[in-house]
Amino acid sequence: MGSKASKPAQAATRKFPSRPPGSAPPPTSFSRPAEAPRNTTTAKGSSDRRAAAPKASLIKDDAIRRDAMDPNPITDAAFSQRLRQMGIATPNPTMSNSSTASPAVGPPSHSYPRPPQQNTTLNALDARRRIQESVDVQSQNPAAGREYVDVGVLRQILMMRDRGYAAPDIEKRLRLKNGVVARLGPPGVIKPLSL
Repeated sequence: MGSKASKPAQAATRKFPSRPPGSAPPPTSFSRPAEAPRNTTTAKGSSDRRAAAPKASLIKDDAIRRDAMDPNPITDAAFSQRLRQMGIATPNPTMSNSSTASPAVGPPSHSYPRPPQQNTTLNALDARRRIQESVDVQSQNPAAGREYVDVGVLRQILMMRDRGYAAPDIEKRLRLKNGVVARLGPPGVIKPLSL
């Protein structure tokens, strides 16, 4: 949509400066000697001015060593030692109305995991483990009646209940424990989908 003339302006990206304003450009550690261009003659007789390409050096000279050095002279051993002595920084809490930081300065508090009875993830995993154990026990002794049912059996229960069967009859016919049908709530609350 719109004119094609506006598309390049939207697609143009902004280029940010690479150094802070007001700072001097970084000093050059070495300068390259200007190479004299050489004249070459092509097959047609015209002359091309080309600069000779610098060749790779197999020996480390001073220029290569200076280029490989860390440009920040602050990172010396004494500075690193002072940083280690200072330890981990603790930020000052802000004292705004919405701040949850306490104004009292004291020893750093450690966050410990909540006890198992309050940890919701552990509670969910524990409940899942207990249910799986009871399903395993139920599958080993089918004569005692089923408490956990799959979707197919649940659909059968709902259809039988819609046809007017009583809860004890459904439980007896499908070999369920007493009270399983009653846990579904009163008739009409849950209905099977008719496909």
